[in-house]
Amino acid sequence: MDWLSLPSLLESSNFLLAQTPLPSPSPSSGSTVAADVELLKSQLEFMKWMNTAFLGFLAFLGGLLTWFFKSNLEDAKKMAREMVRQELTNHLAPLVEAEARHVMRTLQVEQVVGDTVVDYYRVADAGEPLEYFLLKGRGFLDVRFWKESYQPRERLGSVLVIDFVNSEVLNIPELTSQDAEVRRQAYQQRDELVTRKIQNLIELRIGSPIMVIYIRPGIGRIEAVDNITQNFPEVKYYASANTPVTLMGIVVDSAYVAYGDRKTRHL
Repeated sequence: MDWLSLPSLLESSNFLLAQTPLPSPSPSSGSTVAADVELLKSQLEFMKWMNTAFLGFLAFLGGLLTWFFKSNLEDAKKMAREMVRQELTNHLAPLVEAEARHVMRTLQVEQVVGDTVVDYYRVADAGEPLEYFLLKGRGFLDVRFWKESYQPRERLGSVLVIDFVNSEVLNIPELTSQDAEVRRQAYQQRDELVTRKIQNLIELRIGSPIMVIYIRPGIGRIEAVDNITQNFPEVKYYASANTPVTLMGIVVDSAYVAYGDRKTRHL
């Protein structure tokens, strides 16, 4: 059946009902009344059928609209998911990649630290200072302690710390003299002491570590530290530190330099 013709059918039925005159009841004509009743019944049946057909059409139309909107809703959800995924890719992916690179660099540094042996030499006959324990807790493969009466006896590791801070050897009273010539001689004496201690360790000839000179100049510069590579050509790399914080950072950096130097030599 063509559902588009239902309105015209409804209009036709209304027209039929409007054009069909209802007879006036007459007690004398029983047959006429029966005919009128049958006509009304047929009209009512036709109207019921038309109503059922119209409701069926509405149900079909409702189902069609439901499918249409549901289909469009699924498309909208899919499009929203794609947009969110694209935004995450455009904005979060670079951040994740940068963080991953940072983590990889950190892990690489920590791996280098974990493979490095550090030798700590205190220029005094005393026990381990605080800085030694700080380095030992940093995660190096090993931190070995040496002092004046207990010289290194095995091959030195990648980094050698020479501790002048926790020592009285450089406490020369003349450094604070008012006499310029006396101060000059005191500076020279200090430089000679530093040079001699470094030379004693180099002459052991048990390795070529990166030297970290832990020293506090106090007054004036210590030229012996500035001129290490000139006085000792066998020293390839060195650095200096004057506080525990800088010492920790420089020893870690030195371990990384030693690692890079080993890789370069093996290329």
